[in-house]
Amino acid sequence: MMLDLQSCGSHSVDGSWKALGKLLIYCSGCSHRGVFNITHIPGHFVYRTRFSRTSGKSFLIPQCRMDDLYVSDPCEHLDQGDDGDVGFFRGVFKSFPISSVRKMLIDRQVILHPTEVCPYCKAKLWNMLQAKMIPRSACVRLGAYDDSIECYVCLNGHMVGACTLLPLSDSEEVSDVEQC
Repeated sequence: MMLDLQSCGSHSVDGSWKALGKLLIYCSGCSHRGVFNITHIPGHFVYRTRFSRTSGKSFLIPQCRMDDLYVSDPCEHLDQGDDGDVGFFRGVFKSFPISSVRKMLIDRQVILHPTEVCPYCKAKLWNMLQAKMIPRSACVRLGAYDDSIECYVCLNGHMVGACTLLPLSDSEEVSDVEQC
């Protein structure tokens, strides 16, 4: 992933390598006044993270599937939301300044969030839900309820999002414990 991002020169325009490094190892959580309509969940360093460009395609509407988005697995915060388990995910676009997503956000005249900024680089945020640019395939990929995803992309191409996770059935919980 790092070699791919570096190959396009995006490190010079994506809010710096420092911001990207933080995105790779830090779950931003959410504050009381933050962009997500969830109770306060503090940010933290993650034990392990997996980013995938293939999974990133699930977060792109058909007109934007030529873009490259690396997205993380959701960081699970159990029994934290009003409706159950909360998952936070994050991502980064390769070559965001020339991406279809950025062009579409501008063409649709999506307004930048008036107060909140990217937790990784402090740039202004676009609301992907407001832009109607979150496909149903994102819910499937995250294991989330339909219409529970909130997602933002900053001017530098960093993505932050939250969702309400579907509960595991008893048989899935047992099989996961047995595999550990």
